[in-house]
Amino acid sequence: MRRFLILVLIAVLAMVPALALRLTGLRPSPIADAAIFGVAILAAGFMLSWGAEAAERRISQGLILAAVALVTVLPEYAVDLYYAHKAGAAGPGSPYIHYAAANMTGANRLLVGLAWPLVVVMHWIRDRHRAITLAPANAVEIGFLLLASLYAFVILFRGSIGLFDFAVLAGLFGLYVWRVRHAPQADKQDEEEPGPAAALKALSPAGQWAAMAGLALVACAVILTAAEPFAEAMVEAGRAIGLNEFLLIQWLAPLASEAPAVSVAVLFVLSGRAANGLTTLISDKINRKRSFGTLGTGA
Repeated sequence: MRRFLILVLIAVLAMVPALALRLTGLRPSPIADAAIFGVAILAAGFMLSWGAEAAERRISQGLILAAVALVTVLPEYAVDLYYAHKAGAAGPGSPYIHYAAANMTGANRLLVGLAWPLVVVMHWIRDRHRAITLAPANAVEIGFLLLASLYAFVILFRGSIGLFDFAVLAGLFGLYVWRVRHAPQADKQDEEEPGPAAALKALSPAGQWAAMAGLALVACAVILTAAEPFAEAMVEAGRAIGLNEFLLIQWLAPLASEAPAVSVAVLFVLSGRAANGLTTLISDKINRKRSFGTLGTGA
């Protein structure tokens, strides 16, 4: 518990500079702004992941499952929704359309191109196993991920994304939640949570819920506060240092949103549960597929 409290304190301290800049309106420089607000979003993302991991092992109802999924990807959603809103307000031809696409595609590329192979490689280094064996229940998640991925080609070939796509992808996500709403949770109850989330088991049930709610509320408030200045700072920083804003957003911004989920997966691997780590990333990927439709409603 002491280690958990220290980590929470570090996360809170990492958020303080961003909150100070937001309250005072000071903006030292685009690069400093991007770093300060990005660190705050990263710290808030870790707090969300700690609370979400603990909650996910205690409740399996579809509504809570969906809420946990959405909360986990809030750091990316907040930045993407800001870009999408600005794009919709500016109209066709706005560069914010490309910024929204850059953040979303960059996050997917980082998740699938780096995080998934990282889990497999770490599993091989730790246990010398060349493959990760998934449970039969994972077929549902992989199946829905396949459906969403196939539909993504429709969006690609059409060259646009709109309300109909939102309905299709949100519908797939809803079907996924409905399908897994009664998924057995016995194994999860018996296992130790990875990392800081395990410390919450030392608290009473009421204390656990209070801690999880506190982590979520503080993290959500910081993310929503820092999303706009971070998104704008990324654009201005790219111009200031002479880098293409699209590439900068695509490769750098997702680091703040993906790091918590990847860290949880790595902790699973280090604790000898590589399948759980990969399953976490697969579920995360399903949620991000659904977010393509959300992005389209703003742009």
